[in-house]
Amino acid sequence: MISMHFGKGFNQGKKGIAVWISWVLLVAFSVLIGSVVLNFTRSHTTATVDDLTEKGEVLMLCQETGLAVNSYCQKTQTLNMNVTNNNNRKIEALVVRGFDIYNNPQGGERNISLEPDKTKSISVVKQGVLKRAEVMPLIIVGKKRVVCQSRKITLEPVEFC
Repeated sequence: MISMHFGKGFNQGKKGIAVWISWVLLVAFSVLIGSVVLNFTRSHTTATVDDLTEKGEVLMLCQETGLAVNSYCQKTQTLNMNVTNNNNRKIEALVVRGFDIYNNPQGGERNISLEPDKTKSISVVKQGVLKRAEVMPLIIVGKKRVVCQSRKITLEPVEFC
Protein backbone atom coordinates (compact mmCIF):
# COMPACT_ATOMS: atom_id res chain seq x y z
CA MET A 1 0.00 0.00 0.00
CA ILE A 2 1.96 2.79 -1.30
CA SER A 3 0.20 6.05 -1.51
CA MET A 4 1.57 8.92 -3.47
CA HIS A 5 0.48 12.45 -3.15
CA PHE A 6 0.84 14.80 -6.00
CA GLY A 7 0.54 18.46 -5.15
CA LYS A 8 0.01 19.89 -1.67
CA GLY A 9 -0.54 17.59 1.25
CA PHE A 10 -3.19 18.04 3.90
CA ASN A 11 -0.94 19.72 6.60
CA GLN A 12 1.66 21.36 4.41
CA GLY A 13 -0.16 24.72 3.94
CA LYS A 14 -0.94 25.24 7.66
CA LYS A 15 2.66 24.72 8.78
CA GLY A 16 3.81 27.79 6.84
CA ILE A 17 1.15 30.01 8.41
CA ALA A 18 2.05 28.91 11.97
CA VAL A 19 5.70 29.88 11.44
CA TRP A 20 4.65 33.25 10.03
CA ILE A 21 2.31 33.90 12.99
CA SER A 22 5.05 32.97 15.49
CA TRP A 23 7.44 35.48 13.85
CA VAL A 24 4.81 38.21 13.92
CA LEU A 25 4.11 37.52 17.61
CA LEU A 26 7.84 37.48 18.42
CA VAL A 27 8.43 40.83 16.67
CA ALA A 28 5.33 42.38 18.29
CA PHE A 29 6.44 41.20 21.73
CA SER A 30 9.96 42.59 21.13
CA VAL A 31 8.54 45.96 20.05
CA LEU A 32 6.29 46.03 23.13
CA ILE A 33 9.19 45.27 25.49
CA GLY A 34 11.34 47.90 23.75
CA SER A 35 8.66 50.58 24.05
CA VAL A 36 8.13 49.82 27.75
CA VAL A 37 11.87 50.08 28.41
CA LEU A 38 12.09 53.28 26.35
CA ASN A 39 9.22 54.93 28.24
CA PHE A 40 10.67 53.89 31.61
CA THR A 41 14.15 55.23 30.81
CA ARG A 42 12.73 58.44 29.35
CA SER A 43 10.62 59.18 32.44
CA HIS A 44 13.45 58.21 34.80
CA THR A 45 15.93 60.38 32.90
CA THR A 46 13.52 63.33 32.85
CA ALA A 47 12.96 63.07 36.61
CA THR A 48 16.71 62.82 37.23
CA VAL A 49 17.49 65.82 35.01
CA ASP A 50 14.77 67.89 36.71
CA ASP A 51 16.16 66.96 40.12
CA LEU A 52 19.71 67.86 39.09
CA THR A 53 18.55 71.14 37.58
CA GLU A 54 16.75 72.05 40.82
CA LYS A 55 19.80 71.15 42.91
CA GLY A 56 22.01 73.22 40.61
CA GLU A 57 19.71 76.23 40.93
CA VAL A 58 19.66 75.87 44.72
CA LEU A 59 23.44 75.59 44.82
CA MET A 60 23.74 78.72 42.68
CA LEU A 61 21.36 80.60 44.99
CA CYS A 62 23.31 79.38 48.01
CA GLN A 63 26.45 80.87 46.44
CA GLU A 64 24.70 84.25 46.75
CA THR A 65 24.36 83.65 50.48
CA GLY A 66 27.10 84.63 52.87
CA LEU A 67 27.33 84.36 56.61
CA ALA A 68 30.02 85.48 59.00
CA VAL A 69 30.11 84.72 62.70
CA ASN A 70 31.95 87.66 64.22
CA SER A 71 32.01 86.40 67.81
CA TYR A 72 30.57 83.50 69.73
CA CYS A 73 30.57 82.07 73.23
CA GLN A 74 28.42 79.83 75.39
CA LYS A 75 26.66 80.33 78.67
CA THR A 76 25.12 77.55 80.74
CA GLN A 77 21.93 77.35 78.64
CA THR A 78 22.61 79.36 75.47
CA LEU A 79 25.06 79.73 72.62
CA ASN A 80 25.49 83.44 71.86
CA MET A 81 26.62 84.63 68.45
CA ASN A 82 27.11 87.86 66.53
CA VAL A 83 26.29 87.04 62.89
CA THR A 84 26.55 89.14 59.72
CA ASN A 85 24.97 88.53 56.33
CA ASN A 86 27.86 89.45 54.07
CA ASN A 87 26.36 88.70 50.65
CA ASN A 88 23.39 89.60 48.44
CA ARG A 89 20.63 87.22 49.56
CA LYS A 90 18.35 87.51 52.59
CA ILE A 91 18.85 84.81 55.22
CA GLU A 92 15.55 83.65 56.72
CA ALA A 93 16.89 81.45 59.50
CA LEU A 94 20.00 79.76 60.86
CA VAL A 95 20.33 76.05 61.43
CA VAL A 96 22.63 75.43 64.38
CA ARG A 97 24.01 72.00 65.25
CA GLY A 98 25.96 71.72 68.45
CA PHE A 99 28.15 68.83 69.58
CA ASP A 100 28.80 68.32 73.26
CA ILE A 101 32.03 67.04 74.80
CA TYR A 102 30.94 63.45 74.04
CA ASN A 103 30.17 64.34 70.36
CA ASN A 104 26.41 63.90 70.91
CA PRO A 105 24.61 66.14 68.43
CA GLN A 106 21.89 68.59 69.28
CA GLY A 107 20.28 70.87 66.79
CA GLY A 108 17.89 73.69 66.34
CA GLU A 109 16.67 76.31 63.96
CA ARG A 110 16.57 80.00 64.73
CA ASN A 111 14.42 82.37 62.62
CA ILE A 112 16.31 85.63 62.25
CA SER A 113 15.41 87.32 58.91
CA LEU A 114 18.84 88.82 58.28
CA GLU A 115 19.05 91.29 55.37
CA PRO A 116 22.28 91.70 53.35
CA ASP A 117 25.07 93.60 55.11
CA LYS A 118 23.24 93.53 58.45
CA THR A 119 24.46 92.14 61.80
CA LYS A 120 22.43 90.57 64.60
CA SER A 121 23.16 89.14 68.02
CA ILE A 122 21.35 85.85 68.58
CA SER A 123 21.08 83.28 71.33
CA VAL A 124 20.36 79.60 70.70
CA VAL A 125 19.17 77.34 73.50
CA LYS A 126 21.49 74.40 74.16
CA GLN A 127 22.04 71.60 76.64
CA GLY A 128 25.32 70.76 78.27
CA VAL A 129 28.77 72.01 77.34
CA LEU A 130 29.43 72.41 73.61
CA LYS A 131 32.74 71.39 72.13
CA ARG A 132 31.89 72.69 68.66
CA ALA A 133 28.97 74.08 66.69
CA GLU A 134 27.99 74.29 63.02
CA VAL A 135 25.97 77.21 61.67
CA MET A 136 24.24 77.07 58.27
CA PRO A 137 22.10 79.75 56.61
CA LEU A 138 18.55 78.88 55.53
CA ILE A 139 16.97 80.66 52.56
CA ILE A 140 13.60 80.46 50.85
CA VAL A 141 13.55 79.43 47.18
CA GLY A 142 10.03 79.64 45.80
CA LYS A 143 7.99 77.93 48.50
CA LYS A 144 10.81 75.71 49.77
CA ARG A 145 13.07 76.31 52.72
CA VAL A 146 16.62 75.41 51.72
CA VAL A 147 19.55 74.86 54.07
CA CYS A 148 22.78 76.00 52.40
CA GLN A 149 25.16 73.33 53.65
CA SER A 150 27.85 74.58 51.27
CA ARG A 151 27.99 77.76 53.40
CA LYS A 152 28.40 75.95 56.72
CA ILE A 153 30.59 77.60 59.36
CA THR A 154 32.19 75.46 62.08
CA LEU A 155 32.83 77.10 65.45
CA GLU A 156 35.50 75.29 67.42
CA PRO A 157 36.31 75.47 70.30
CA VAL A 158 33.29 77.14 71.88
CA GLU A 159 34.54 79.09 74.91
CA PHE A 160 32.47 80.31 77.85
CA CYS A 161 31.37 83.96 78.05
